Amino acid sequence: MRQDFSTYTDEEVFLLVKQGDSDAFEEIFRRFWQELLDAAYRRVKVQETAMEMVQSLLVNLYLKRETIVLRTSLRNYLHISLKNKVLNAVRSELVRNNYQQHVLTDNSHYQPDAASLLQLKELQEQIEASCAEMPEKCREVFYLSRKEHLSYQDIAKRLGISVNTVEKHMVKALKILRSRLKEYNFTLFCFLVTELLK
Repeated sequence: MRQDFSTYTDEEVFLLVKQGDSDAFEEIFRRFWQELLDAAYRRVKVQETAMEMVQSLLVNLYLKRETIVLRTSLRNYLHISLKNKVLNAVRSELVRNNYQQHVLTDNSHYQPDAASLLQLKELQEQIEASCAEMPEKCREVFYLSRKEHLSYQDIAKRLGISVNTVEKHMVKALKILRSRLKEYNFTLFCFLVTELLK
């Protein structure tokens, strides 16, 4: 039977989360999901982006629970973390836009030579191999998110699992990809992403 947390403060529930209590984490999720989603949406104005930010924030809260030290309330901690996440996203977007603008205005577009094309092919094969090595559900969640562009909630509905489980599968999938693809250089990776998005 699920524990009743109605008499617990946010900070008391978080202490249980730090001890690995999954019910306590679900309680944190339940208490703060809509509040954080509304705050994120006010800043980014895109529902999908706001959802991904809040999901990522709460997943990180769980993954880093043992090292997090609350200096104020949990609510303040979450809202400050969200604000930082939004600022980082805005900065990344500016860098990406500047890069795209540079590519569009620069006559010397990046044209890979034969060696880079070979490396590009190897990178594509590594991505496929990495996906093949993922556990079945993990791979399925990754494809639904990245190829069909479904939100975590839509994936959860389609697969009949919780949003929390979807997040865990995505964290695992991205970890596998990062470990397998770290040797490839940034320019080549950008070129691959550009090609895949055409």
